[in-house]
This record gives sequence, structure tokens and C-alpha cells, in this order.
Amino acid sequence: MAKDDTLHIEPALRPLLAPGERLLTAAMLIKDVGTTEDVSISDELKNLLDPTILLGLGTHPGNLLQQAAFGRAVIGPADSPAGRLHAAVEATFAPTLAVTDDRLLVANLGSVDRVGGSWTDRWFGPVEYVATLTHESPRDAIVGAIMAPAGVLRRGRFLVVFTDGSVCALIGGPPKAGRRAAEAIGPPRPAAGTPGEEQA
Repeated sequence: MAKDDTLHIEPALRPLLAPGERLLTAAMLIKDVGTTEDVSISDELKNLLDPTILLGLGTHPGNLLQQAAFGRAVIGPADSPAGRLHAAVEATFAPTLAVTDDRLLVANLGSVDRVGGSWTDRWFGPVEYVATLTHESPRDAIVGAIMAPAGVLRRGRFLVVFTDGSVCALIGGPPKAGRRAAEAIGPPRPAAGTPGEEQA
């Protein structure tokens, strides 16, 4: 895999960009398996001790273990900007994050055979990427991003912080892609108009 996939992905993402919009970086994403809602320890224990679970009628516990192992993928309600971003990544087959100077885009990246060429090119040869937009967040709704690696399998994990206080965890396919995306979004800054913002 190339050190920077942006050069390979950029032609597919270009049709999704507005006139004059600049693509800063692109990163293939891995879906974060952390929990998306609060876990109640008492509810988890009640479910675990419920005898109907042995008959397959009770509620299966597991969110507590999931949160203990993988943490939170989203902080905030499902209809928050972070919740919508996470839902878009979850619903996208091959999620790719595009960071532009104006927006944060989630696109489904697929490939098609390049038109023309010999039969060997069609079988083994180059393909073209095709991107379909599945979600967008305006940059003015984003406070910033910070790296938050967690374990060997999530070294490229970073958190996108929104102005409403919601947070979404994303994982770059190669860890360096996650780091580039977080750097392109920039570190969290106070929202305009908040006390002390002019000194930040």
C-alpha cells in the first residue's frame, strides 16, 4: 500500500468537491467497534442474572464488556453531528474520509475496470476508483481532532470533536493515514466567541 493514498484516491473524490474546494488528505477508515450509548452496570447485571436468558428470551448482556474492551466510539446522542458521522461510517461498505478546506466527507470507495485495453488488462490490470458521497460535515461544525490510539489494532484512532460537544472516534486504515487526517483537521480550538478564544 502506498505511503499516502491521497494521490491515488484524489481522482475519484474530485467529482464530490465543490468548485475551488481543496482536498487536504484522504484516509481509508476501519470501523470503530466501541459502544455508541451509555452502559448501565446495573442493567447489565440484571440481564446477566435473568434466568430467561438461558431460554433465549432475555436480553443478552455485552455492552459493558464491549465498552471495557474498546471504549466509546461516540460521545453524544445519535442525532448529534458525531452520531451521524459514526452512523455514516458504519453504513458505508468501504468508508473513506476526505478532509477538505471546507468539509469533512465520508465516501464509499469502489473500483471498476478501466475502459479499454487488452483482456489481460481487464483481468489483472489497473482499475479506477469510484467514490459515492455518504455523509458530509461542515468544517465550522468541527472544533478539531486529536490522536487517541488504543491498543495494537487501533493505532490509527483519532477523535473528531464537534462544536456541540459530541465526539466521534475514527480509525485510519494504516495508522499513518489516521494521523494525517487528524493533522489536516487540526487540533481542537475554542469555538469563535467563547471567552479566551482570542488568546488561543
